[in-house]
Amino acid sequence: MATMQAIGKQVLCAAGLACTVSAGSATADGPLQVWAIGLPNGYVVMEHQARVLEVSAQDVVSGRVEVRGGSRLVITLTSPAGYALDFRTRGQSVQAGSIEAIGHTVEMGSQDAVLVQREAAAGRHVVAIDYRFVLAPDAAPGTYPWPLDLSVRALLSGDRELPNVAQRVALTGAR
Repeated sequence: MATMQAIGKQVLCAAGLACTVSAGSATADGPLQVWAIGLPNGYVVMEHQARVLEVSAQDVVSGRVEVRGGSRLVITLTSPAGYALDFRTRGQSVQAGSIEAIGHTVEMGSQDAVLVQREAAAGRHVVAIDYRFVLAPDAAPGTYPWPLDLSVRALLSGDRELPNVAQRVALTGAR
């Protein structure tokens, strides 16, 4: 019985801890919700999230668009722990891409990507995320909804290293 309660608490905790920001419905001048989420031993605040993907004529010619500093998270931990950043693709404006968090790059095709931080020290960590997208073949210049959903969650026992999973998310600005 105690084991069932512990498993139930873990599942409930994992479900309650995942928080997603989806900027697809935001317009360039519309509101963007900023979120904060509790973790078992800390919290996460989304300081910045790009709301749209701006594609220029030059981007269309090169077939790529880069968004430096597209996301910025502040993760504060009261004790050492791990967490995961889940990236889910959506929309048709891009066909592939890469996500970089301070020196670590995860390549994305049509599959989603996960960055796993396994042993973050207690304290405040700033995670700045850069994106490079490969445009869809029929891309045209314009403003598109942001092509990814970003979720932050506590590590689960089933999290494992996969081909598109970085070994560690590099952290900068620990204070």
